[in-house]
Amino acid sequence: MAVVVQFLVRKFIDGLAEEGASELPFSTYFCDMRAELEKATISSSNADELRECMYELNNLLSQCRMLIDQTNTSSCFSLSKAWNSNKVKKRVVAVKRRVLQCVQHDPNGDAAALQEDSSTTGFSRWTTSWPEQSMIHGFDQQLSELEQKAFRNCSPGRLTGVGIVGMGGIGKTALAQLVFNSQQARGRYFPRIWVCLSRTACAAKDVRKEVLQSILMALGLEEEIVLSIDGGGTSLGDLESAVHEKLKGKRYLIVFDDVWKIDGWYADVVGPHNALPGSDQQSNCLALSLPKERGGVVVVTSRLEQAAEMMVGKSSVYRVQPLVDRESSWAIFMDALSKARPALPKERRAIDLTTINNMKEEILETCSGLPSMAKAMADIFADRLSSPASTSSQELSLSGGIVK
Repeated sequence: MAVVVQFLVRKFIDGLAEEGASELPFSTYFCDMRAELEKATISSSNADELRECMYELNNLLSQCRMLIDQTNTSSCFSLSKAWNSNKVKKRVVAVKRRVLQCVQHDPNGDAAALQEDSSTTGFSRWTTSWPEQSMIHGFDQQLSELEQKAFRNCSPGRLTGVGIVGMGGIGKTALAQLVFNSQQARGRYFPRIWVCLSRTACAAKDVRKEVLQSILMALGLEEEIVLSIDGGGTSLGDLESAVHEKLKGKRYLIVFDDVWKIDGWYADVVGPHNALPGSDQQSNCLALSLPKERGGVVVVTSRLEQAAEMMVGKSSVYRVQPLVDRESSWAIFMDALSKARPALPKERRAIDLTTINNMKEEILETCSGLPSMAKAMADIFADRLSSPASTSSQELSLSGGIVK
Protein backbone atom coordinates (compact mmCIF):
# COMPACT_ATOMS: atom_id res chain seq x y z
CA MET A 1 0.00 0.00 0.00
CA ALA A 2 2.78 2.43 0.90
CA VAL A 3 4.38 2.11 -2.52
CA VAL A 4 1.03 2.74 -4.23
CA VAL A 5 0.87 6.01 -2.32
CA GLN A 6 4.46 6.80 -3.28
CA PHE A 7 3.57 6.29 -6.92
CA LEU A 8 0.56 8.61 -6.65
CA VAL A 9 2.67 11.24 -4.87
CA ARG A 10 5.31 11.06 -7.59
CA LYS A 11 2.61 11.33 -10.25
CA PHE A 12 1.35 14.54 -8.64
CA ILE A 13 4.83 16.06 -8.24
CA ASP A 14 5.81 15.21 -11.81
CA GLY A 15 2.50 16.53 -13.14
CA LEU A 16 2.94 19.77 -11.26
CA ALA A 17 6.46 20.21 -12.64
CA GLU A 18 5.32 19.37 -16.15
CA GLU A 19 2.49 21.88 -16.08
CA GLY A 20 4.47 24.69 -14.48
CA ALA A 21 3.12 25.43 -11.03
CA SER A 22 3.17 29.19 -11.50
CA GLU A 23 0.69 28.92 -14.38
CA LEU A 24 -1.89 26.91 -12.45
CA PRO A 25 -4.86 28.35 -10.58
CA PHE A 26 -4.41 28.08 -6.81
CA SER A 27 -0.69 27.33 -7.34
CA THR A 28 0.20 28.33 -3.77
CA TYR A 29 -1.91 25.47 -2.38
CA PHE A 30 -0.39 22.95 -4.78
CA CYS A 31 3.17 24.06 -4.00
CA ASP A 32 2.53 23.89 -0.26
CA MET A 33 1.30 20.33 -0.61
CA ARG A 34 4.23 19.36 -2.83
CA ALA A 35 6.69 20.67 -0.23
CA GLU A 36 5.05 18.60 2.52
CA LEU A 37 4.69 15.47 0.41
CA GLU A 38 8.32 15.51 -0.69
CA LYS A 39 9.46 15.15 2.92
CA ALA A 40 6.55 13.04 4.18
CA THR A 41 6.90 9.62 5.76
CA ILE A 42 4.27 7.15 4.58
CA SER A 43 3.26 4.52 7.13
CA SER A 44 0.43 2.11 7.83
CA SER A 45 -1.24 4.77 9.96
CA ASN A 46 -1.66 7.29 7.14
CA ALA A 47 -1.42 5.27 3.91
CA ASP A 48 -5.16 4.68 3.40
CA GLU A 49 -6.15 8.30 3.97
CA LEU A 50 -3.22 9.65 1.97
CA ARG A 51 -4.08 7.38 -0.95
CA GLU A 52 -7.56 8.92 -1.11
CA CYS A 53 -6.02 12.39 -0.91
CA MET A 54 -3.67 11.68 -3.80
CA TYR A 55 -6.44 10.35 -6.04
CA GLU A 56 -8.32 13.60 -5.39
CA LEU A 57 -5.22 15.74 -5.78
CA ASN A 58 -4.31 14.31 -9.18
CA ASN A 59 -7.91 14.75 -10.29
CA LEU A 60 -7.84 18.39 -9.18
CA LEU A 61 -4.62 18.98 -11.08
CA SER A 62 -6.37 17.84 -14.26
CA GLN A 63 -9.35 20.09 -13.55
CA CYS A 64 -7.08 23.09 -13.03
CA ARG A 65 -5.54 22.43 -16.44
CA MET A 66 -9.07 22.57 -17.86
CA LEU A 67 -9.66 25.90 -16.13
CA ILE A 68 -6.55 27.28 -17.84
CA ASP A 69 -7.80 26.07 -21.23
CA GLN A 70 -11.21 27.65 -20.64
CA THR A 71 -9.59 30.96 -19.71
CA ASN A 72 -7.33 30.91 -22.78
CA THR A 73 -10.19 30.21 -25.18
CA SER A 74 -12.60 32.84 -23.87
CA SER A 75 -12.03 36.35 -22.57
CA CYS A 76 -15.67 36.87 -21.56
CA PHE A 77 -16.77 36.65 -17.95
CA SER A 78 -19.03 33.71 -17.25
CA LEU A 79 -20.94 33.18 -14.02
CA SER A 80 -20.86 29.45 -14.72
CA LYS A 81 -17.07 29.47 -15.01
CA ALA A 82 -16.76 31.55 -11.86
CA TRP A 83 -19.00 29.06 -10.01
CA ASN A 84 -16.93 26.10 -11.21
CA SER A 85 -13.67 27.82 -10.33
CA ASN A 86 -14.93 28.55 -6.83
CA LYS A 87 -15.96 24.91 -6.34
CA VAL A 88 -12.53 23.71 -7.49
CA LYS A 89 -10.86 26.10 -5.06
CA LYS A 90 -12.98 24.76 -2.21
CA ARG A 91 -11.89 21.23 -3.05
CA VAL A 92 -8.22 22.25 -3.33
CA VAL A 93 -8.34 23.88 0.11
CA ALA A 94 -10.13 20.84 1.53
CA VAL A 95 -7.63 18.32 0.20
CA LYS A 96 -4.75 20.51 1.40
CA ARG A 97 -6.09 20.32 4.92
CA ARG A 98 -6.41 16.53 4.69
CA VAL A 99 -2.88 16.15 3.25
CA LEU A 100 -1.39 18.20 6.07
CA GLN A 101 -3.29 16.15 8.62
CA CYS A 102 -1.88 12.97 7.07
CA VAL A 103 1.77 13.93 6.82
CA GLN A 104 2.32 16.12 9.87
CA HIS A 105 2.68 14.89 13.43
CA ASP A 106 0.00 17.29 14.63
CA PRO A 107 -3.31 15.40 14.18
CA ASN A 108 -5.05 18.70 13.54
CA GLY A 109 -2.69 19.58 10.72
CA ASP A 110 -1.35 23.09 10.23
CA ALA A 111 -4.40 24.66 11.82
CA ALA A 112 -2.91 28.12 12.09
CA ALA A 113 -1.88 28.21 8.46
CA LEU A 114 -5.28 27.03 7.29
CA GLN A 115 -7.47 29.03 9.64
CA GLU A 116 -7.96 31.77 7.06
CA ASP A 117 -9.20 29.16 4.57
CA SER A 118 -11.77 27.52 6.85
CA SER A 119 -14.62 29.58 5.45
CA THR A 120 -13.95 28.40 1.89
CA THR A 121 -13.46 24.69 2.42
CA GLY A 122 -15.87 22.47 0.53
CA PHE A 123 -16.26 19.08 -1.07
CA SER A 124 -13.04 17.08 -1.02
CA ARG A 125 -14.07 14.55 -3.64
CA TRP A 126 -16.39 14.69 -6.60
CA THR A 127 -18.29 11.93 -8.38
CA THR A 128 -20.75 11.80 -11.28
CA SER A 129 -23.54 9.47 -12.35
CA TRP A 130 -21.52 8.04 -15.24
CA PRO A 131 -19.74 4.74 -14.48
CA GLU A 132 -16.09 4.23 -15.37
CA GLN A 133 -16.26 1.22 -17.64
CA SER A 134 -12.85 -0.14 -16.61
CA MET A 135 -14.18 -0.53 -13.05
CA ILE A 136 -17.38 -2.37 -13.94
CA HIS A 137 -16.69 -6.08 -13.63
CA GLY A 138 -17.98 -8.68 -11.20
CA PHE A 139 -20.93 -6.70 -9.80
CA ASP A 140 -23.77 -8.67 -11.41
CA GLN A 141 -24.95 -10.49 -8.28
CA GLN A 142 -24.64 -7.51 -5.98
CA LEU A 143 -26.35 -5.26 -8.55
CA SER A 144 -29.26 -7.70 -8.79
CA GLU A 145 -29.66 -7.69 -5.00
CA LEU A 146 -29.51 -3.90 -4.87
CA GLU A 147 -32.11 -3.52 -7.60
CA GLN A 148 -34.45 -5.79 -5.65
CA LYS A 149 -34.05 -3.55 -2.62
CA ALA A 150 -34.41 -0.30 -4.56
CA PHE A 151 -37.30 -1.20 -6.84
CA ARG A 152 -39.24 -3.66 -4.67
CA ASN A 153 -41.96 -1.17 -3.78
CA CYS A 154 -42.88 1.61 -6.17
CA SER A 155 -46.21 2.45 -4.59
CA PRO A 156 -47.24 6.12 -4.27
CA GLY A 157 -47.07 7.86 -0.92
CA ARG A 158 -43.62 6.66 0.13
CA LEU A 159 -39.95 6.68 -0.82
CA THR A 160 -37.81 3.54 -0.90
CA GLY A 161 -34.36 3.94 0.63
CA VAL A 162 -31.18 1.96 0.01
CA GLY A 163 -27.90 2.51 1.87
CA ILE A 164 -24.79 1.13 0.13
CA VAL A 165 -21.94 0.80 2.64
CA GLY A 166 -18.42 -0.63 2.68
CA MET A 167 -14.73 0.22 2.85
CA GLY A 168 -13.06 2.70 0.53
CA GLY A 169 -12.41 1.46 -3.00
CA ILE A 170 -14.76 -1.51 -2.74
CA GLY A 171 -17.17 -0.26 -5.43
CA LYS A 172 -19.99 1.60 -3.63
CA THR A 173 -20.10 4.46 -6.14
CA ALA A 174 -19.84 2.06 -9.09
CA LEU A 175 -22.84 0.09 -7.82
CA ALA A 176 -24.83 3.28 -7.27
CA GLN A 177 -23.98 4.36 -10.83
CA LEU A 178 -25.20 1.00 -12.17
CA VAL A 179 -28.47 1.31 -10.26
CA PHE A 180 -28.86 4.93 -11.42
CA ASN A 181 -28.37 3.99 -15.08
CA SER A 182 -30.25 0.68 -15.04
CA GLN A 183 -33.17 0.01 -17.37
CA GLN A 184 -35.55 -0.14 -14.42
CA ALA A 185 -34.43 3.26 -13.16
CA ARG A 186 -34.59 4.89 -16.60
CA GLY A 187 -38.02 3.39 -17.28
CA ARG A 188 -39.70 4.16 -13.95
CA TYR A 189 -38.20 7.36 -12.59
CA PHE A 190 -37.94 10.89 -13.87
CA PRO A 191 -36.04 12.90 -12.96
CA ARG A 192 -32.97 11.00 -11.79
CA ILE A 193 -30.64 13.17 -9.70
CA TRP A 194 -27.04 12.59 -8.60
CA VAL A 195 -25.70 14.55 -5.60
CA CYS A 196 -22.12 14.15 -4.36
CA LEU A 197 -22.19 14.66 -0.60
CA SER A 198 -18.49 14.27 0.18
CA ARG A 199 -16.66 14.99 3.41
CA THR A 200 -15.78 18.59 4.09
CA ALA A 201 -12.41 19.60 5.45
CA CYS A 202 -13.98 21.67 8.21
CA ALA A 203 -16.28 19.73 10.52
CA ALA A 204 -18.33 22.85 11.19
CA LYS A 205 -18.90 23.57 7.49
CA ASP A 206 -22.59 23.63 6.59
CA VAL A 207 -22.98 22.07 3.14
CA ARG A 208 -26.77 21.89 3.25
CA LYS A 209 -27.12 24.95 1.03
CA GLU A 210 -24.80 23.47 -1.59
CA VAL A 211 -26.67 20.15 -1.51
CA LEU A 212 -29.98 21.92 -2.21
CA GLN A 213 -28.38 24.02 -4.94
CA SER A 214 -26.97 20.88 -6.55
CA ILE A 215 -30.42 19.30 -6.63
CA LEU A 216 -31.96 22.39 -8.21
CA MET A 217 -29.27 22.58 -10.90
CA ALA A 218 -29.71 18.87 -11.63
CA LEU A 219 -33.41 19.63 -12.11
CA GLY A 220 -32.55 22.11 -14.86
CA LEU A 221 -32.61 25.48 -13.13
CA GLU A 222 -30.07 27.94 -14.46
CA GLU A 223 -27.18 28.62 -12.12
CA GLU A 224 -28.02 32.32 -12.06
CA ILE A 225 -31.49 31.53 -10.76
CA VAL A 226 -30.25 29.02 -8.21
CA LEU A 227 -27.65 31.44 -6.89
CA SER A 228 -30.26 34.16 -6.58
CA ILE A 229 -32.44 32.08 -4.26
CA ASP A 230 -31.92 33.16 -0.67
CA GLY A 231 -30.57 30.14 1.19
CA GLY A 232 -28.91 32.08 3.95
CA GLY A 233 -29.57 31.81 7.64
CA THR A 234 -30.33 28.58 9.42
CA SER A 235 -33.70 27.56 7.96
CA LEU A 236 -32.75 27.29 4.27
CA GLY A 237 -36.48 27.67 3.72
CA ASP A 238 -36.43 29.24 0.24
CA LEU A 239 -34.12 26.60 -1.19
CA GLU A 240 -36.07 23.77 0.45
CA SER A 241 -39.35 25.13 -0.92
CA ALA A 242 -37.83 25.41 -4.40
CA VAL A 243 -36.65 21.78 -4.32
CA HIS A 244 -40.06 20.61 -3.08
CA GLU A 245 -41.91 22.51 -5.81
CA LYS A 246 -39.64 21.19 -8.58
CA LEU A 247 -40.08 17.56 -7.41
CA LYS A 248 -43.78 17.82 -6.60
CA GLY A 249 -45.90 15.43 -8.66
CA LYS A 250 -42.89 13.47 -9.93
CA ARG A 251 -41.64 9.95 -9.29
CA TYR A 252 -37.92 10.51 -8.92
CA LEU A 253 -34.70 8.74 -8.03
CA ILE A 254 -31.98 10.58 -6.14
CA VAL A 255 -28.49 9.39 -5.18
CA PHE A 256 -26.55 10.94 -2.29
CA ASP A 257 -23.07 9.63 -3.00
CA ASP A 258 -20.11 9.50 -0.61
CA VAL A 259 -21.80 10.58 2.61
CA TRP A 260 -19.29 11.14 5.42
CA LYS A 261 -20.79 13.11 8.26
CA ILE A 262 -24.38 14.20 8.63
CA ASP A 263 -26.57 15.82 11.25
CA GLY A 264 -30.26 15.69 12.01
CA TRP A 265 -31.18 17.71 8.92
CA TYR A 266 -30.32 14.69 6.73
CA ALA A 267 -32.06 12.12 8.94
CA ASP A 268 -34.83 9.82 7.73
CA VAL A 269 -35.05 11.20 4.19
CA VAL A 270 -37.50 8.43 3.25
CA GLY A 271 -39.72 9.08 6.28
CA PRO A 272 -43.39 10.10 6.26
CA HIS A 273 -42.72 13.86 6.24
CA ASN A 274 -44.61 15.41 3.34
CA ALA A 275 -45.36 18.98 4.37
CA LEU A 276 -44.44 21.76 1.99
CA PRO A 277 -41.52 23.84 3.35
CA GLY A 278 -42.72 27.35 4.06
CA SER A 279 -46.09 26.17 5.36
CA ASP A 280 -47.20 26.31 8.98
CA GLN A 281 -44.92 23.36 9.75
CA GLN A 282 -41.39 24.69 10.09
CA SER A 283 -38.82 22.96 7.91
CA ASN A 284 -35.98 21.37 9.83
CA CYS A 285 -34.96 18.41 7.68
CA LEU A 286 -34.14 17.43 4.12
CA ALA A 287 -37.06 14.99 4.14
CA LEU A 288 -39.51 17.89 3.95
CA SER A 289 -37.95 18.93 0.64
CA LEU A 290 -38.64 15.49 -0.87
CA PRO A 291 -42.34 14.99 -1.71
CA LYS A 292 -43.67 11.46 -1.35
CA GLU A 293 -47.04 11.44 -3.12
CA ARG A 294 -45.82 9.78 -6.35
CA GLY A 295 -43.20 7.56 -4.69
CA GLY A 296 -39.52 7.34 -5.52
CA VAL A 297 -36.11 5.97 -4.53
CA VAL A 298 -33.31 7.45 -2.44
CA VAL A 299 -29.87 5.77 -2.66
CA VAL A 300 -27.12 6.63 -0.18
CA THR A 301 -23.49 5.49 -0.35
CA SER A 302 -21.11 5.79 2.58
CA ARG A 303 -18.17 4.18 4.35
CA LEU A 304 -20.01 4.93 7.57
CA GLU A 305 -22.82 2.47 8.15
CA GLN A 306 -24.27 4.68 10.87
CA ALA A 307 -24.64 7.59 8.43
CA ALA A 308 -26.53 5.42 5.91
CA GLU A 309 -28.74 4.02 8.67
CA MET A 310 -29.57 7.54 9.82
CA MET A 311 -30.73 8.52 6.33
CA VAL A 312 -32.59 5.43 5.09
CA GLY A 313 -32.99 3.08 8.08
CA LYS A 314 -31.06 0.05 9.31
CA SER A 315 -33.14 -2.49 7.40
CA SER A 316 -32.32 -0.74 4.11
CA VAL A 317 -28.53 -0.98 4.42
CA TYR A 318 -26.63 -3.12 1.90
CA ARG A 319 -23.03 -4.10 2.69
CA VAL A 320 -20.79 -4.33 -0.38
CA GLN A 321 -18.32 -7.21 -0.38
CA PRO A 322 -14.92 -7.48 -2.12
CA LEU A 323 -15.02 -9.15 -5.52
CA VAL A 324 -15.06 -12.91 -5.04
CA ASP A 325 -14.41 -13.72 -8.69
CA ARG A 326 -10.68 -13.15 -9.14
CA GLU A 327 -11.15 -12.93 -12.90
CA SER A 328 -13.25 -9.80 -12.40
CA SER A 329 -10.36 -8.12 -10.59
CA TRP A 330 -8.09 -9.24 -13.40
CA ALA A 331 -10.47 -7.79 -16.01
CA ILE A 332 -10.45 -4.43 -14.21
CA PHE A 333 -6.65 -4.49 -14.07
CA MET A 334 -6.29 -5.36 -17.76
CA ASP A 335 -8.90 -2.81 -18.90
CA ALA A 336 -7.21 -0.06 -16.90
CA LEU A 337 -3.80 -1.10 -18.21
CA SER A 338 -5.11 -1.04 -21.77
CA LYS A 339 -6.58 2.41 -21.17
CA ALA A 340 -3.19 3.65 -19.97
CA ARG A 341 -1.30 2.31 -22.97
CA PRO A 342 -1.97 5.24 -25.37
CA ALA A 343 -0.17 7.51 -22.89
CA LEU A 344 3.00 5.42 -23.16
CA PRO A 345 5.80 6.26 -25.61
CA LYS A 346 5.25 4.58 -28.95
CA GLU A 347 8.18 2.22 -28.54
CA ARG A 348 6.81 1.05 -25.17
CA ARG A 349 3.22 0.31 -26.18
CA ALA A 350 3.93 -3.30 -27.05
CA ILE A 351 3.42 -4.51 -23.50
CA ASP A 352 4.91 -7.91 -22.79
CA LEU A 353 1.65 -9.63 -21.88
CA THR A 354 3.48 -12.86 -21.15
CA THR A 355 5.41 -11.11 -18.40
CA ILE A 356 2.22 -9.55 -17.02
CA ASN A 357 0.37 -12.87 -17.10
CA ASN A 358 3.21 -14.57 -15.24
CA MET A 359 2.60 -12.12 -12.40
CA LYS A 360 -1.17 -12.58 -12.36
CA GLU A 361 -1.40 -14.33 -8.99
CA GLU A 362 0.85 -11.79 -7.31
CA ILE A 363 -1.18 -8.91 -8.74
CA LEU A 364 -4.51 -10.41 -7.69
CA GLU A 365 -3.25 -11.10 -4.18
CA THR A 366 -2.29 -7.45 -3.86
CA CYS A 367 -5.67 -6.24 -5.21
CA SER A 368 -7.59 -8.20 -2.53
CA GLY A 369 -10.85 -7.94 -4.46
CA LEU A 370 -10.87 -4.11 -4.41
CA PRO A 371 -11.67 -2.54 -7.81
CA SER A 372 -9.82 0.69 -7.00
CA MET A 373 -6.67 -1.23 -6.06
CA ALA A 374 -6.77 -3.14 -9.36
CA LYS A 375 -6.93 0.16 -11.22
CA ALA A 376 -4.11 1.66 -9.13
CA MET A 377 -1.97 -1.40 -9.86
CA ALA A 378 -2.56 -0.91 -13.59
CA ASP A 379 -1.44 2.71 -13.31
CA ILE A 380 1.74 1.60 -11.55
CA PHE A 381 2.54 -0.99 -14.20
CA ALA A 382 1.86 1.52 -16.99
CA ASP A 383 4.27 3.93 -15.31
CA ARG A 384 6.94 1.26 -15.02
CA LEU A 385 6.43 0.21 -18.63
CA SER A 386 6.91 3.80 -19.77
CA SER A 387 10.52 3.73 -18.54
CA PRO A 388 13.34 2.53 -20.81
CA ALA A 389 14.08 -0.38 -18.46
CA SER A 390 13.19 -3.92 -19.46
CA THR A 391 9.83 -5.38 -18.48
CA SER A 392 11.04 -8.63 -17.03
CA SER A 393 9.09 -10.23 -14.20
CA GLN A 394 12.00 -9.62 -11.84
CA GLU A 395 12.07 -5.87 -12.55
CA LEU A 396 8.30 -5.53 -12.28
CA SER A 397 8.03 -7.82 -9.25
CA LEU A 398 5.62 -6.56 -6.63
CA SER A 399 7.67 -8.11 -3.88
CA GLY A 400 10.69 -6.37 -5.33
CA GLY A 401 9.44 -2.94 -4.38
CA ILE A 402 6.48 -1.77 -6.47
CA VAL A 403 3.79 -2.77 -4.03
CA LYS A 404 3.88 -4.39 -0.62
